[in-house]
Amino acid sequence: MIWPFVLALSVSALAAVGIWLARGRLLLPVRSGTGEKISVVVSVTGSAPELENTVRGLLWLRGNGTLRAEIVVRDCGMDSAAKSAAEIMARSGKISLIPAKRR
Repeated sequence: MIWPFVLALSVSALAAVGIWLARGRLLLPVRSGTGEKISVVVSVTGSAPELENTVRGLLWLRGNGTLRAEIVVRDCGMDSAAKSAAEIMARSGKISLIPAKRR
């Protein structure tokens, strides 16, 4: 008596997972085969207490395959704490850092 219910529940769960995976695949950005390079540029000015969380979130997206891009942090006048955090992240090799232009 319970087996039809278990079978229906299993089929429904598999269908839901299949639809969820197909939806995720459809939402991924399309990569062309021409070798184009995509970059996400985070421009930082002043103190940026959210910089590490922003970069950590972008790295997480890149790690799970959702984001297929290079992560670049651009110094647009960062304070010393933000600059230090960006330099530490750049030394890890996971992001690139564009220093401020000297005037």
